[in-house]
Amino acid sequence: MKNLLLLTHNSELNLAAYRQLGINIFTEESITPKDYASIEIMLGWKPDISQKILTVPNGSLKWLQTISAGVDYLPLKTLKEKQVIVSNVSGVHAAPISQTVLLYGLYFMRDLPQVLESSARHHWEQQSDFGDAFVLNETTWTIFGTGHIGSELARLLQAFHAKTIGINRTGHKAAHFDDTFAQDDWRHAVAKSDVLVNIMPLTPQTTHFFDKTFFDALHNTYLFINVGRGKSVDTTALIEALNQQKLQHAALDVFEEEPLPSNNALWQMKNVLITPHYSAQTKHQGQAWDKIFLPNLKQFMRDGTVPINQINMQNGY
Repeated sequence: MKNLLLLTHNSELNLAAYRQLGINIFTEESITPKDYASIEIMLGWKPDISQKILTVPNGSLKWLQTISAGVDYLPLKTLKEKQVIVSNVSGVHAAPISQTVLLYGLYFMRDLPQVLESSARHHWEQQSDFGDAFVLNETTWTIFGTGHIGSELARLLQAFHAKTIGINRTGHKAAHFDDTFAQDDWRHAVAKSDVLVNIMPLTPQTTHFFDKTFFDALHNTYLFINVGRGKSVDTTALIEALNQQKLQHAALDVFEEEPLPSNNALWQMKNVLITPHYSAQTKHQGQAWDKIFLPNLKQFMRDGTVPINQINMQNGY
């Protein structure tokens, strides 16, 4: 019997199926320090308890399954040294995040800020007051990150007849993109883009990728969206770009510092939409996690391997 520490309270997880495989389940409420060394599998990561299990003398941890796509918050160096397998849930967030990104785009393109402000004042606007409204098929989107989420977003955009450009490390072709560019060749991609979307993982190469140099290369770009990692964006440079009209609008779900401090200038900008890192949320997350974790768990019980979404510890994603 293997010992699993469950670090999520999602009620839709198929715990009965886990136990049928011969899994002994601990929760953060039921576990005691004397159990730390016996934990072989963790589902989820919470620093206060997970770090203790990772570093306990004579520990047994062999596999960490995250409930996130990004893993930059993990102590990857220590996990690698201890030869702990790490896998993520990349792919399960493609639908909610890509649909949220469409919402962000339409929010500005269909003049929702003006609509909502008028509604709050019980004021009936004239149709002629919405002369700036336009539609998706008139736009070109450059998406930084062509993995599960980027590809699904591009698929949805193509259904609306928008043009899609993808950015990845090498410029290799990717599904549902009209064109792709290498990460180092981003200037060519953004030159004629209306909307820029960050969905890249956080690595040393993507930290502050969107910096002053990046934003200074823009010329009144319509919209910048960040649903990737907060630290990919230099917040000061972003605010400056908005103030200097390098960017007309921004929709931001992730930030360098979370929660976003109440005195941050972004809160005061009417051309900025702020959401609280919620774009991946969906009612049935537990069921989606099971589709990755349960097959992985069955394989791990057989031979100690994890076939789905194992992280490349060298690349960090």
